[in-house]
Amino acid sequence: MREIAELSINSKKKYIKMDIKKYFIDAEEEMNDKYLSYSGDDTDFDDDFSFDGGASAPAPAMGGAPTSQPYIITLSNSTTNAVASNVIGKAYQNITSTGNGINTGVTYTMGVSGTTYLEFLYTQLNRPFVNGLTYIDGSTAAQSIKTLQLKVRDVNGNIQEKTLVPIIDPYQQQTTIVALRTVFKWDGFTSLSIDLNASASTTLYFYPSENVNVGRGLSGQSVARAYGNPNIVRQDKVVLGRGVANALRGGAS
Repeated sequence: MREIAELSINSKKKYIKMDIKKYFIDAEEEMNDKYLSYSGDDTDFDDDFSFDGGASAPAPAMGGAPTSQPYIITLSNSTTNAVASNVIGKAYQNITSTGNGINTGVTYTMGVSGTTYLEFLYTQLNRPFVNGLTYIDGSTAAQSIKTLQLKVRDVNGNIQEKTLVPIIDPYQQQTTIVALRTVFKWDGFTSLSIDLNASASTTLYFYPSENVNVGRGLSGQSVARAYGNPNIVRQDKVVLGRGVANALRGGAS
């Protein structure tokens, strides 16, 4: 009887283990469907000082969240020479800098009529956000694959940098469009730098996966809000038969 009891207990433990495994597999699949940035190019760093939103950042948006709307900025080089290190952001410094830190011969135009780049800089101070997806549309293929230099720092002087490398999907027909799935926090210290070829332009779409707006607290709402996948990049899904799916889940039914 003792052997039978032990066998029954072990069987229950095995079933519970498989059931938990199945739960996490299903949860991961659902999260991947809801927002691209969940399985994107994250980089882990210590504490809250990181490109991926930090250990304390809320989870990406789930079902029912409003669709993410992008901040759209076009950088245009009107000169016949290449212009290096065109910085977007760095709001704490560039709000008061001459020309808001924009290089001579380059113009920054917001994609939404009636808005200005200076307003975008102020938004970084009042409504910091986690960038879940960056969509790049260059005037030429060579401009679209220009690397971007991402830099984040804090008031203590800690600095971390990362090079973002756009890669055109070999299966896509467009040669001037790239989607970057690197996740990073964007506040007044954050900056993104890109080189512009001669007479070239590039439009960048920054899709927030979440943002913070203290004004929401005045109406009793949470100051943090998560956003859903904008669905501008198609995700291919592989459909498995029940037998294969069960085998991958460890035999759970």
